[in-house]
Amino acid sequence: MHRLPLILCVVALLGSATSAVLFFRIGNSKQVLEQRLADSGARAAKLDADLAAANEQAGVLKARVTQLDADLTATRANLDATQTKLTATDARAQQLDRDLGQAKDVLAFYEATARALTDDVAALQRDLADSRASNASPDAVAAYKSTIAELERQLATARNGAAAPATAGASTAVFASRAGRATVLTVGPGNAFVVLNFGEARGAKLGHKLTVSQGTNAVATVQISDLRTNFSVAQVLPETLRGVLQKGDSALLIRTP
Repeated sequence: MHRLPLILCVVALLGSATSAVLFFRIGNSKQVLEQRLADSGARAAKLDADLAAANEQAGVLKARVTQLDADLTATRANLDATQTKLTATDARAQQLDRDLGQAKDVLAFYEATARALTDDVAALQRDLADSRASNASPDAVAAYKSTIAELERQLATARNGAAAPATAGASTAVFASRAGRATVLTVGPGNAFVVLNFGEARGAKLGHKLTVSQGTNAVATVQISDLRTNFSVAQVLPETLRGVLQKGDSALLIRTP
């Protein structure tokens, strides 16, 4: 009987000790949990801040991407415009090359015309000197002077790069020593045609035939197919060609009865 209270006291003491241990353990666990909860809250707050910063940076990146797309579109438009301008510039350069080639051809023609006119003036001046020496009539001398003046005017105009319109009656004076005579200014590809300093102003007509000679040798017969004031284009009759035509060859009108 005396042991029962002792046992109960021991049991009570053990229960108290167990309760104390459990209390302390529970208290420590609560502190640990509170600490962990606080840490989790801090981490959650940091994650929220990081998420907000990431969202803001994503918005900035989206705006940057939109701006880059707009810049790319503008760059492509500028590139297309530049390509169009480059194409137009190439076309213009090709046109200028063609114009330059044509200008060179025209210049060469005028230079040949000027040389031929110079030869005509020199020949007429010799004829005039011969006429004076042989006591030619004043009318013949005046005609020579008029023709020389007209040819000199045409020569000056040709040197300036323009075709001189013929003055009525001036360059149409035809003398026995110069009648129907011409010079080859240009030879076409394959000796197909020639350009002569023999035009309407000197009495040339469509269909006129001329003999082209090199020295005393006749090398071809040509027929006028295109007529201008101061020059003409004559087709070479293939069956009459007996050599290679050259600039400076002389031509003589074939008279028909």
